[in-house]
Amino acid sequence: MKRLRLDEAHTNTFHPAPSSQPKISRKVRACEQCQNRKIKCESLPGQDQCARCARLELPCVINKSLQTLLDDENQWKKGIEMQVQELQKAMTQVQNALNLPRLNNHGFSTSGDMTADDRSDSLRLPPRRPEAPSVANPDSSSVRPGDVTAMTRQNSADPEPQGRNEEAILNTPMASLYEVTKLRNIRSNPAALPTGGTLQSDFISQGKLELRDAELLFSTFRETLNAYLWGGLALVHTTLEAARASSTLLTAAVLTVTALHVHDGAAAFDICYPIFLELTIHSVFARYHTLDDVRGLCIGAFWLSDVSWKLSGLAVRIAIELNLHQFTNETLENATAQEFEKARLWYLLYVCDHHFSIAYGRPPMINESGIITSHESALLAPMTTTSDLRLHSQVSVFIILSRISQTFGSERSRVVNDNEFGSLRQYDLELGLWRDHWEQLLVPDQHVSQYPSRGVVLHYHFARLQLFSVCLRGLKPSEEYTMSTERRGLIKNAIQSAFSALNLILDDPDMRKAVLGMPLYLLTTITYACLFLIKLQSQWTSAQLNISTTDGQCC
Repeated sequence: MKRLRLDEAHTNTFHPAPSSQPKISRKVRACEQCQNRKIKCESLPGQDQCARCARLELPCVINKSLQTLLDDENQWKKGIEMQVQELQKAMTQVQNALNLPRLNNHGFSTSGDMTADDRSDSLRLPPRRPEAPSVANPDSSSVRPGDVTAMTRQNSADPEPQGRNEEAILNTPMASLYEVTKLRNIRSNPAALPTGGTLQSDFISQGKLELRDAELLFSTFRETLNAYLWGGLALVHTTLEAARASSTLLTAAVLTVTALHVHDGAAAFDICYPIFLELTIHSVFARYHTLDDVRGLCIGAFWLSDVSWKLSGLAVRIAIELNLHQFTNETLENATAQEFEKARLWYLLYVCDHHFSIAYGRPPMINESGIITSHESALLAPMTTTSDLRLHSQVSVFIILSRISQTFGSERSRVVNDNEFGSLRQYDLELGLWRDHWEQLLVPDQHVSQYPSRGVVLHYHFARLQLFSVCLRGLKPSEEYTMSTERRGLIKNAIQSAFSALNLILDDPDMRKAVLGMPLYLLTTITYACLFLIKLQSQWTSAQLNISTTDGQCC
């Protein structure tokens, strides 16, 4: 019996006790000083000390219990989760504005009820993936998706084809940095860019501009303004839908410029112009661009006077990053359509750059490299059209004007010496040969009639005006001079050229009509010619140039 009781006692000793909830310590709200004296601790609102410690200038320290620490940590976590959710909402709005992938695609969760594992997973960095274009869709209706030209800023360049530059020891300094640091591992992949989507996210689909109004503006541009840009080289799309699918920036530029020219386009211009500026701002830091983005910037530069200089400069910089300048005219004979289009766009950029270099009196960004000086070799390519002839006539005249600028400089206080008059006559001879060569090559256009050939004559008169007006540099109209007969004759050539340009505008019906649509450069030169004659007549009477305002002659 005793053994039985001992066994029972042993069994009872090791029997597990009934489970019970862990005891939660109460929250500690009294400071250490008040706890030791077992008195009430009255905390003042907004104060770090209780009333007694503040009165006695004692250190007021609260020894928090474990439960208090856990509650504080939970409250902090909830606050962090709310901030993360607000940040995700803000990033979603930014991505919608920039047409970027959703946060959910990167492994984040926007749900407010996240588990601990979800929160842990959301803190892990997502795998690197190509970023979407912020301005335009890389697809273009005129090229195949595989031929899209993309640009990545501050990223390593794509590897060159095997066999190219095999004998080169070093490439550019930045390329050497990429080679040493192995940054090619983070090279962007243009082929992985998402296609489509701009039609569903552009400003027309958002209702900012009615589709009917956009269609009307687009067709107006194609039938009129586009013809003044060398037969439509700046806009290769035939429908608004194709332009929208290719580049929102191009679409905004076309609609903005057209709204500026139509008589009832004020409301559309007020809508499109801010959108175009916003897209241009985004394009400055965008990672990917298309050829149509560059075309859109050029279209804006040719007609929007407030931002023309900035747009032309941005277009040139983006084009250089797209490597549009890296070709030779000899290779164009066997070039693909995409390669020829890049070369054509580079020549258009050269003309655009020099339009505003002359208009603003600033150095151009594109110099006269070999592909520019030998530009007529590109006309031997089988894909050359009459539009290319018009464009290359402009390239040719601006090459001459660039040489004139390099010879005489841009310093307005520098007086041209008599021994430099021979150079002036030589350049005048080159301009005459240029006019005779290109005037007979350019045929009438179905939209602008005789404007192509008459435009050559107009550019000829403006070029001669710019050439011979340098003879007035450094001379002051308030003084009496003793001009040499040779200098006086050259100045009269400038006066005659100004009169000839203005008479051509006034007398030729095609040129009068063209004033309403011609690019900004020609309008500035018309203004320059008028002001040149006005100042000579009103301020240079002491020079006795004998300007006849009745018949537009210089006696």
